[in-house]
Amino acid sequence: MDDMSEYKEMFAVESAEHLQSMNDALLHLEKDPQNSETINIMFRAAHTLKGMSATMGYSNIKELTHNMENLMDRVRKNETNLDSSSIDILFECLDTLEIMVETPEKSSEVDISSLINKISCLSKNGPAVVSSNTEKNLSTEHVVHENVGNNDTPSIAQKNPAELDGCNIFEITVTLHESCLLKSARSTVVMRNLSELGEIIDTIPPVKDLEDEKFDHEFNVIISTKEDVKNLEDAAKKVSEIIKVEVKSHQGSNTKKKIEDKNSANEGSKNSIKSVQSVRVSIERLDSLMNLVGELIINKIRLMQLASVHKLDALEEALASLNRLTNDLQEEIMASRMVPIDQIFNRFPRMIRDLAKKEEKEIDLILEGGDIELDRTVLDEIGDPLVHILRNCVDHGIELPDVRKQNGKNPKGTVKLIARREKNHVVVEAIDDGKGMDPQKMRESAIRKGIMAPEEASKLSDTEAINLSFLPGFSTAEKVTDISGRGVGMDVVRTKIGGMGGSIKLESVLGKGTTITLKLPLTVAIIHSLMVKVGTDIYAIPITNVIRDLSIKKEDIKTIKGEEVILIRGEVLPLVRLHKLFDIKSNGSEELLVVVVERAGSNVGLVVDQVIGQQEVIIKNLDNNILKGIKGFAGATILGDGNVALILDVVTLL
Repeated sequence: MDDMSEYKEMFAVESAEHLQSMNDALLHLEKDPQNSETINIMFRAAHTLKGMSATMGYSNIKELTHNMENLMDRVRKNETNLDSSSIDILFECLDTLEIMVETPEKSSEVDISSLINKISCLSKNGPAVVSSNTEKNLSTEHVVHENVGNNDTPSIAQKNPAELDGCNIFEITVTLHESCLLKSARSTVVMRNLSELGEIIDTIPPVKDLEDEKFDHEFNVIISTKEDVKNLEDAAKKVSEIIKVEVKSHQGSNTKKKIEDKNSANEGSKNSIKSVQSVRVSIERLDSLMNLVGELIINKIRLMQLASVHKLDALEEALASLNRLTNDLQEEIMASRMVPIDQIFNRFPRMIRDLAKKEEKEIDLILEGGDIELDRTVLDEIGDPLVHILRNCVDHGIELPDVRKQNGKNPKGTVKLIARREKNHVVVEAIDDGKGMDPQKMRESAIRKGIMAPEEASKLSDTEAINLSFLPGFSTAEKVTDISGRGVGMDVVRTKIGGMGGSIKLESVLGKGTTITLKLPLTVAIIHSLMVKVGTDIYAIPITNVIRDLSIKKEDIKTIKGEEVILIRGEVLPLVRLHKLFDIKSNGSEELLVVVVERAGSNVGLVVDQVIGQQEVIIKNLDNNILKGIKGFAGATILGDGNVALILDVVTLL
């Protein structure tokens, strides 16, 4: 088929959505195998995926989903029942489908005979299964509309009646094959082909109903054109799964009036093909656009500085308008990169289910805030850290059912993953009601591993002892498993989160559970920073790490074990002089400025020479720089005067 290539990308996108829906439905059926609504969802999803794969010629995918569909049909008719073994087999089928859908051209090389035999046995012996998606059926058409968008299909409602002069008006009746599963897609391609030959006046049913597949297998298109009947028929018949096309002269007396009414009532009506168009843009292009906006902001700041220095009032007024426009443009570009955090969250229910089953534990995963949006780049970066955290919750946190029962707890443990928006950042909390962390065991492990001497370990507070888990190679696991216990994970999490300008906080109560809080920037391209001066150099500290800034006198500084500290509101605050850390000459002032930053749940004071103020900065990576790999820096930014300022990574710096 000539137009099949248009559907390859659509097939990949739609299949992924159907498989995710299957995964969700199976997880629900595992808890409630008699839920008829979920069973029907699974049946329809398997049926839809079967039809899509048959249309594309992927026979192995079609055969496997066909068998799953048959099994679900038997479950739906109460001819067989679901149990844990049948759910496991269905998950195995789902995993195989994911492999085949990833490279559908090679799907024929995958051996599915054993799975089909297992499904056959389930159908004969009793248990059954299901397969997947339901609500996504309509999304097929959106991808097709994106392809249609390149043809600039004119809006029906915007046609001027005068444009009909000299043209014939035809009514084209198109009949789809009864087995057609992509009805909306086919109707859209038909209208695209016809729009190239004339002006589409109306459709029966309306375009919205065609989009939502609210029609049987027949629809009408009314078109004004100078083309003859044969050309119109040929254009419609080019589309696959069209079994009949009938073209006749349209005599509707209200056609012209209908167009005039639409124009007067709502010029630029939304009831048109063009109104549903969307464009799929690669993340690389959005990155490039964001970089250009970043350069624009840098130049805007430079112009504003020049206007201020030279006191050019007229230029300042013009720049005020430019500043507003630039901010609006920046917000729009950032919004275009935002995606729901649910895209990461939806991978975890299956992971927790499999890990819990392997560990012989009972765990209920609760997800909240999946609609919170994050920059695509941030979302990609937090996937692995969240996997580490949740695996630790399962392996280290939640106890075995018998142990929980002995301790007066519910045999089934709970793990919560909660996202929420707070000002200019997003907070993600991972909470478990497991055994918690024992500070004394952490101290003993640190001594055993030679990380610190016994007298040092004994002086650690409980919070400091718990935060030892962030050290590389640190683990209190009594045995090494394929889940955890090798001393990797939490140090990787801290480094990853800190590298993007975020922070991590660990809280745990022995016997009650553990909470890990991630504070994430909305984007890693443009961040709010506190600009400080050390000597003659300027540095940027991400606002997400900053608690407050304060002024102290030299005589307020105390020394404990060779380290400088000050007492603020009953809290002992360690001090780090950045001019010593970076080997920069200080101005020697009697009054010191301290920026209090958060590091792994505890606060540290950074001594600087001057606090310049808050500013948005554009992050430039150090990938091709001699500073690459040096800890303490998250990147660099270009200031308005053209100078470069380094962005501090508080986590690795300290």
